[in-house]
Amino acid sequence: MKYIFGNWKMKLSPQDEMTLARKLSGLSFDQQRVIVTICPTFASLIPVAQSIKNLPIALGAQDCFYEDSGAFTGEISPYALKHIGCEYVIIGHSERRQYLGETDAIINKKVHAAINNMLIPVLCVGETKDQRESGSKDHIVRRQVELALEKVKIIEGSALFIAYEPVWAIGTGNPASIPEITYMHNVIYQTMIDVLSVSVASHNTHILYGGSVDETNTGELLKEEMIHGVLVGGASVKYEEFKKMVEIATAF
Repeated sequence: MKYIFGNWKMKLSPQDEMTLARKLSGLSFDQQRVIVTICPTFASLIPVAQSIKNLPIALGAQDCFYEDSGAFTGEISPYALKHIGCEYVIIGHSERRQYLGETDAIINKKVHAAINNMLIPVLCVGETKDQRESGSKDHIVRRQVELALEKVKIIEGSALFIAYEPVWAIGTGNPASIPEITYMHNVIYQTMIDVLSVSVASHNTHILYGGSVDETNTGELLKEEMIHGVLVGGASVKYEEFKKMVEIATAF
């Protein structure tokens, strides 16, 4: 099974998001071989959920808060996301870490909140260019995973996704090389064994790659055993390109 996640970020108007959602009815793929998930903005979650409810496409959110309710202006709760129809939620994306000051402690609370509401977290981790060049990439990514999963329990039948997204590759058009990705995926996998267990890491978790993923490199990425899927940014809001990526994934 391969996984394709489309993170629409804040790239489209609500009207354009609905247009894209309607176009997704044209996607054709083997559901036994690939799972497709789209993550619109909060403003479009409800109409998009309604638009795709009869399609073999899952709904995800780009973030959530760590409380189910309360006086938290501007936030959205995992409880609300679950009731809208979300199955997945992206947590800890580097853009939120960088621009919105999200700490590892906040990310850990969000992971707990998502799991408590039966949402599947898509935890993002990755190093900056400076951290990679200084030789601290292993430590940085391992520590991000450890702190995000502190006291987290993944029970039988539930799942966890970790997306390795090197900050220096996101939106640059220059993805990490396959050897770089598989090396870091092994670091993440070993960390999950240490933090969770061998059984959970092997049967309940999936490791994605994100960072300048498009139709030109999807096949090369997905043929690697350690790369279970991709988290797609800019290319996911271009219907024809996203469609091609799904078609490529179906071949594996």
